[in-house]
Amino acid sequence: MPDVSLIQCDTYQPEALKDTILQSLSNIGFDLTRFNNARVVVKPNLLMPAKEEKAIITHAEFFRAVVRIVKENNGTPVLVESPAIHSLKRVIKKTDYARVVEEEAIEIADPMQTRTLSYDAAKKFRYIDISEAYFDADIILNLPKFKTHGITYVTGAVKLLFGAIPGVEKSKMHMRAPDHEDFAEFLLDLYGAMTFGMKPSVPIVHIMDAICVQEGEGPGPAGKARWLNAVLAGDNGIAVDYVATMIAGLDIDKALTVVNGFRRDYGISSAKEIKVIGESIKNLQVSDFEPATGSTIFSNMFRWPFNTPTFKNLFLDRPVPAEDKCTLCYQCKKICASGAITASSGKKDIPNYDYKKCIRCYCCLEICPEAAITKQKGRFGWILGG
Repeated sequence: MPDVSLIQCDTYQPEALKDTILQSLSNIGFDLTRFNNARVVVKPNLLMPAKEEKAIITHAEFFRAVVRIVKENNGTPVLVESPAIHSLKRVIKKTDYARVVEEEAIEIADPMQTRTLSYDAAKKFRYIDISEAYFDADIILNLPKFKTHGITYVTGAVKLLFGAIPGVEKSKMHMRAPDHEDFAEFLLDLYGAMTFGMKPSVPIVHIMDAICVQEGEGPGPAGKARWLNAVLAGDNGIAVDYVATMIAGLDIDKALTVVNGFRRDYGISSAKEIKVIGESIKNLQVSDFEPATGSTIFSNMFRWPFNTPTFKNLFLDRPVPAEDKCTLCYQCKKICASGAITASSGKKDIPNYDYKKCIRCYCCLEICPEAAITKQKGRFGWILGG
């Protein structure tokens, strides 16, 4: 039975936050002496350079509290993360992480050095290249920021491990797993591989920043920050994500990494097995949390012809840049694995989109620093209830 610690917390004040995280670890029975002489990978969400108040990245003080706990118990914390577009160096420099990393003298691993992780029990993706630093760790501390997401509905502990894949290599995975269901199954293959496939095994503890979170068109600049006032912890990422999704009052059946994760039986096969320690879900649950919009038609029942270019153009939301916001930085073009985005033709000051090539992964929307890209419904999207 997986334990999930749930503690109410409405501040990023360093000492209060540190006490909350210490209590969280105690609630799940984590022995701090395990940090002694251990090399501890600390993986936050550093999607892109962003201000703390936008709730796009794991708060820098949340990260600081965790690394201080590791250091005070004679461990060596190592920051490991691989942003989607920007270099890790640039994201750190442009955020409060620069100050924290310097003040705490944190080692930063090179995320571009990779090694192949194999997992025979995977459904489809048995071999995945991830950052080599994970293989050198004694413990992994996964620090997700809870957010809504246009593809996976929510992004939390399971989705954050996607950051183990270097840089723009992530966008290529959308080509290999082009719809919602396939992508969720890929994430669960990766989660299973990192949880059960490492040799020797490396324990993972998930400590979630759900204090100031993101709703609406997350997980990037288009999302909206709101306070959920919670810190969660557990050694089962699926269980942690379930509790967080329930606190937000969202539809758990749409959180594919959770419901499909139950079917995988990765240490948990149903919500009934979760033991919540600390606050109850009911006491912290909100009722007006805004989900991301997005297609939900890609289920096990729906495949061809629903994933053909013609169907997508007629029925599915398409990413469209706004001329009054676009700065032609072309980060969208850089991340597009399908080659659907090209330079402006000059007719409009926005990139050109070839929607026949577009796979509707919405990575461009997620990464746009100006929140200039929005979803517009396909011509017959109303038929699908859009």
